[in-house]
Amino acid sequence: MKRHTAVSLAATFTLLCCSILPVGAYDMGSPEEPLRLSAGLSHTVYVDETGTLWAWGSNQAGQLGTETQETSTDLEGNPIPYASQPLAVMEGVVSASAGADFTVALKADGTLWTWGGNDEGQLGTGTTEGSATPVQVLDQVTAVVAGDYHVVALRIDGTLWTWGDNLYGQLGDGTYTSRSTPAQVMEGVTTVAAGVGATAAIRTDSTLWTWGDNLFGQLGDGTQDSRPTPQQILTDVSAVNLGGYHAAALRTDGTLWMWGSNIDGQLGTGQATEVLQTQPVQVPLNGAVLAVAAGTGHTVAILEDGSLWVWGRNDQGQLGLDPDTAALVPQPTQVTEATGAVDVAAGTYQTACLLSDGTLLTWGAQRLLGSGSVEAWAETAAEDTTAQVTLSQEAGWAPWAVLAGSVVCLLAAGLVTRPRRD
Repeated sequence: MKRHTAVSLAATFTLLCCSILPVGAYDMGSPEEPLRLSAGLSHTVYVDETGTLWAWGSNQAGQLGTETQETSTDLEGNPIPYASQPLAVMEGVVSASAGADFTVALKADGTLWTWGGNDEGQLGTGTTEGSATPVQVLDQVTAVVAGDYHVVALRIDGTLWTWGDNLYGQLGDGTYTSRSTPAQVMEGVTTVAAGVGATAAIRTDSTLWTWGDNLFGQLGDGTQDSRPTPQQILTDVSAVNLGGYHAAALRTDGTLWMWGSNIDGQLGTGQATEVLQTQPVQVPLNGAVLAVAAGTGHTVAILEDGSLWVWGRNDQGQLGLDPDTAALVPQPTQVTEATGAVDVAAGTYQTACLLSDGTLLTWGAQRLLGSGSVEAWAETAAEDTTAQVTLSQEAGWAPWAVLAGSVVCLLAAGLVTRPRRD
């Protein structure tokens, strides 16, 4: 048996040692909504308004795309390179996504660049040799997301291309064979999402299609069988997000539908049960939903009135509620401190919410946050290409305003994904 693992920042080791939750990248991307903030297994990337890509966290596999000077240790005490402060990596970037140990970035000219670990061919270079510097792999790209060890990209003609790990059929090419070069698998796609070992796509007719890992019913097709080819699940879908082992979709009428594992109450049905929900079920909410984020064991949604609602696992305060009185919340509960919410992201042990006035609220067990504005980073970087911003580290369950006018945060770092088979 072979198992994917990844080291994290030293500050997260205590949590990692006591956790058994899987962690991956839970991103959704479309040409209309470029992905600017993304957290991988132990690193984070952010694209500022000037098109500069910033990265911080572990650099063990070269996933930061630039040289780092700091050293930490992994769980066995081995030294690893990392950056505790944001580093400027590239210019002219419009979207970026962090995988488990690698990064993908889309530039304004439509070229796609990758770097970092490459054991499963996730860089798309035709080899399994990693790269500590960005390498171009495609052109005419309009959107891209990274799963834990696979990549999904949309091109200008609406075709969908995949590469990397394919143990569970997440590449959608009809096989379970990993592939180190991009290949087309669908046409007429507008939006893509990638999870730990699963993939989803919304087509031009607003139908939702899923494929890949389905052990917990996260494909929503009524079975628990992993599937290497796309299959239609829902109609009239406007957005989709894949969590650890559950999924969420917004329909065009503003309703929220969920499926997959509910062991932590992350489906919002009012119960926490090991019985899997293998088909989409509507979550009762008092209003139309504008945005949703599925973390590893919790879910967060923004309603049309700007209110923020959370449910699922809360053992580390990742819901913004007191974990001593609500370690698990199986029904949607409002976070009253967050008003005027416009965007949200969920990791494993923490959540981040952007308000309409530009303030970023974060809460959970670990917070690594930029102490300055993105504009200040860019100004400093003009004089020094290794410009850094000091990061602060705090813990707590209550929502906490960390920045106003700029968005910088490190979402969850984690331990392992599902075991791989040789």
